[in-house]
Amino acid sequence: MESQTIRSNVLADARIAFLGKTYGMLALCILAGSVGAYMSMGSVFAYQHPWIMLFIMMGGVFAVQALRHKPGINLLALLGFGAITGMAISPLVGFVAAKSGVLVMQAFMTTAVAFAGLTIYTFTSRRDFSFLKGFVWTGLIGLIVLGLSNLFFESSMIAMVSAGIGVLLFSAFILYDTSTILRDYPNDEYIAAALTLYLDVFMLFENLLYLFGVLGDE
Repeated sequence: MESQTIRSNVLADARIAFLGKTYGMLALCILAGSVGAYMSMGSVFAYQHPWIMLFIMMGGVFAVQALRHKPGINLLALLGFGAITGMAISPLVGFVAAKSGVLVMQAFMTTAVAFAGLTIYTFTSRRDFSFLKGFVWTGLIGLIVLGLSNLFFESSMIAMVSAGIGVLLFSAFILYDTSTILRDYPNDEYIAAALTLYLDVFMLFENLLYLFGVLGDE
């Protein structure tokens, strides 16, 4: 009985360490993204070449995943990816900030509060949100199709609806991914876990930022 108790304590400590690393890495990645966005303000590359930035970001995801088990390099890869996403979103940040810097801060704080609230709820409720898997992935495909179709229609209404759907979708992704990380991720996958949560936070912030920017016109 005593040996089982010791083993349980060791496993619990290992899991707590995993979660600590995950959210620590997430915080560093968000910081890197913020620095990347700040340093890229005024740069026209991301604005003029959005498709190139998209492919660079996709390559960054694969790079972080490939290097996630290499100590030291995995952190650099994650921070580098965060900086790239900051560069990619800098035109939108600049656009909204030109209207009011308060709008950017409001979008950031709304993202932070939403993420914290959803995370705390998942931790405290101990609910298994795996049932959301079909919904979130189908919703993501639908959102991508809607976004691609708007390249032809160029409708501000469709763009606003897409952003609204995106806020709901990536809020659901936070619930789903947090639940999956708590239950299924091995203790050595903290880089992959941090990357997953960062993508959720980044997309939630991007959609909120767009909505705040649009609503700021009214």
